Amino acid sequence: MRLFTKTLILILILFAGTGAAVSILSARSLHDSLSSEFQSKGQAIAQGIADSSTEILLNRNLATMQAVIDQFTQIRGVAYVFVSDAEGEVVAHTFVPIVPAEMNALVRPYAHHGTMAGLRTTRVDAGALGSFIHVSAPILAGVAGNVHVGMDLGYIEQQIWETVLDQQLLMLAMFLIAVGIAYIAVNRIVQPITRLAGYTQSLSAEAFESGLDIPDDILSLPQKQRGEIGELADSFISMEHILQQYVSDLKDTTAAKQRIESELNIAHEIQMSMIPKIFPPFPERRELDLHAKLISAREVGGDFYDFYFIDERHLCFAIGDVSGKGVPASLFMALTKTLFRATGGPRNSTARGILTHLNNEISRDNASCMFVTAFCGVLDTETGEIEFCNAGHNPPFVILRGEVSELPGTGDVALGVMEDFEYRSGSLRLAPGDQLVLFTDGITEAMNGDDSFYSESRLSALLQKVEGESSRNVIRHTVEDVREFAQGTPQSDDITMLVLGYRGANAESHPTLAVELANRNTELQRFNRLMEDFGAKHGIPEETQFRIRLSLDEILSNVVRHGYEDESDHVINVIVSWDGHEVTIEVHDDGKPFNPLEAPEADTEKSLEERAIGGLGIHLVRTMMDELDYRREIDTNVLILRTGPRDD
Repeated sequence: MRLFTKTLILILILFAGTGAAVSILSARSLHDSLSSEFQSKGQAIAQGIADSSTEILLNRNLATMQAVIDQFTQIRGVAYVFVSDAEGEVVAHTFVPIVPAEMNALVRPYAHHGTMAGLRTTRVDAGALGSFIHVSAPILAGVAGNVHVGMDLGYIEQQIWETVLDQQLLMLAMFLIAVGIAYIAVNRIVQPITRLAGYTQSLSAEAFESGLDIPDDILSLPQKQRGEIGELADSFISMEHILQQYVSDLKDTTAAKQRIESELNIAHEIQMSMIPKIFPPFPERRELDLHAKLISAREVGGDFYDFYFIDERHLCFAIGDVSGKGVPASLFMALTKTLFRATGGPRNSTARGILTHLNNEISRDNASCMFVTAFCGVLDTETGEIEFCNAGHNPPFVILRGEVSELPGTGDVALGVMEDFEYRSGSLRLAPGDQLVLFTDGITEAMNGDDSFYSESRLSALLQKVEGESSRNVIRHTVEDVREFAQGTPQSDDITMLVLGYRGANAESHPTLAVELANRNTELQRFNRLMEDFGAKHGIPEETQFRIRLSLDEILSNVVRHGYEDESDHVINVIVSWDGHEVTIEVHDDGKPFNPLEAPEADTEKSLEERAIGGLGIHLVRTMMDELDYRREIDTNVLILRTGPRDD
């Protein structure tokens, strides 16, 4: 009823304003009209008495004079009549019992004035007696006296108020009639709108799953109501039909999106499983310091890296970037990576031969016209000699004797562009301590909020700063610097990097601690004593040793408590190695499969009462260690932890 209330208030305001304006104008007009009428009437009475009273007054026949003026008191609006002689003395009057003093004051101005001609009209405020139109008429030009007539202004005001009251009563009657009409008219509009309002509010709770449930009174509105109300009701009914269809389409779209996201997540896991992620990949090969990392911009991407030994002496490695992004690029990447492994071997052991054969396989029946930029190299671990071929890829950086430079390209086109293309090769010799840095354009073309590129020059400057660091640390510093440069700008392309460090054919083995532990908690104390002796002997910083002991205490305790479903004795193998910069720990246990990397992150913002049980131990290990890797080998869990000295 809010619309009706507003309409009623509007009508009231309009009628009140109109009534006030009409009353003011009517009162003013009536006042002017009555004042003019009463003034004329008073002048006529005064002049009539003056004309008929000359002889009476001269003969001093006062009784007759009194009789003459008494007859005028019955006239509407006449307040008083009195006659004064030439001396100003009242000789006849209609006052009871005597002439008020205020009236005597009116007579004095006429005394001793001699002859006078014409009427005099003034407005008089006589205090308690009231206000009057006072008319004076001379008798015999004032020689015989004057006649005074007072017309009551209070009577005029009474007439005005009575007239205004009648008008207001009429306006009130008109207002009530208008309210009744408005109620009927507005109620005819408001009720359908109210029903529509309640109907639309109920739509928010509508599931739209079991068909439409439109009330009959809503369905009938378009037929019952003509004009805008019917059109509005029809629009709401049509809107519900559209909403039902929209919700149905949205459910289908959401289900399809969830299915696609699930499939993309599976595809991401499959794609990531195709590239090596466990480092060091060849722990027994001390002449190598090899590390790589791929950070996808989407669920799936087109970057890849790979490496494998062709024979005991030669390591084949490659990095590539497929044109395009998303699912097509990921499928092409999987094809390329698979063919890369299949192409190389003892019969095809050169980078030039591998890329030539790989290009022919990719170019054949390449209806999608996709291509791959790739860099492939073959390292002779005995001499440090690298034979390489660059198929349109970003030129790598090489760190030789502490100096960073860009490796010259071989001028070859990307894979998949042209079949039977003859690729060329180049050569490079690494000395112990040198590094080869391969990367994709996801690093150099990373953008910040100002749309500026990270660039090769910034990467070169960073590599100069981290010269001498391990391959893993080179990649870690690079990724951190790229993210710092991006300043939160979303990653637009895959970030992929492979760093190959050469230590020399005669590289010494790293100090190693290998311990076999029984699946008993008491064994933790023995391991801590052995770790303390090993760290002191080889100069591992105390802070690093503390983090190692804390992390392994959590890992080993978890294996002992939860890893085994029987009461039998089991062996847990722990291997710790130190290369002077980094500690690598491998934990092997034959317990039930458990990947700590899949454990959800602990919500450290919640209180202990609100926090879910578990997860804090893994959170502690992730905090203490720099890197964690896990793999399942036959019936064995293999967890690899890495850390080094920290400045903080």
